Amino acid sequence: MQQPISGYHQDENRDWVAELACGHYQHVRHQPPFTERPWVQTEAGRESMLGSRLDCRKCELGAPADEPKVPKAVVESNRERTLALIQAIARGDAEHIAEAYAEDGKLYTMGGTLISGVYDKSQIRQFAGSVLEAFPQGLHYTVHAVTAEGSRVAVEATGRGRHVSGQDYVNHYHFLFTWREGKLLSLKEYMDTEAITEVLCGGQRPGDA
Repeated sequence: MQQPISGYHQDENRDWVAELACGHYQHVRHQPPFTERPWVQTEAGRESMLGSRLDCRKCELGAPADEPKVPKAVVESNRERTLALIQAIARGDAEHIAEAYAEDGKLYTMGGTLISGVYDKSQIRQFAGSVLEAFPQGLHYTVHAVTAEGSRVAVEATGRGRHVSGQDYVNHYHFLFTWREGKLLSLKEYMDTEAITEVLCGGQRPGDA
């Protein structure tokens, strides 16, 4: 299936990539004698090829659109914002947490516990404020790994704290943050739901009488 070229960007190796109207990307390297594309070497040459069509194998396979190219500086900023937000969550800073979200931002707490669900920005503010009620001394997160790519930042971490009930709470998390123009579009948190039920929910499960 042929698709027109709508723009270009360079990858991390400074090779040129054509952006197709379908949302897919395709390298357009000049590698003689195997591939002859001398036009890609100049700005005028690339502009002259805008609108010309390339065979798009990804369209034929029904692949989703490629991730928009995100500058390295933005990726690093997202990484720094993520780590700062984790510390805000740990200390129960509801204002910092809520303001980090876009107006249409969402928090997804996975699983089937009493606190699982999807929360909007107004609910996130209330949810964040309850952290200090549940953990008067705050939570402590140990970050084990951070992977930042495109608009997403994935974090592996362990959370620890003394619950208001007197129980020690330990859980292992995988967080997936998706950022948009400096604001958090979504946070998906995956964790040991049994630990959530035992400590945070007092052993109660949805449907218990």
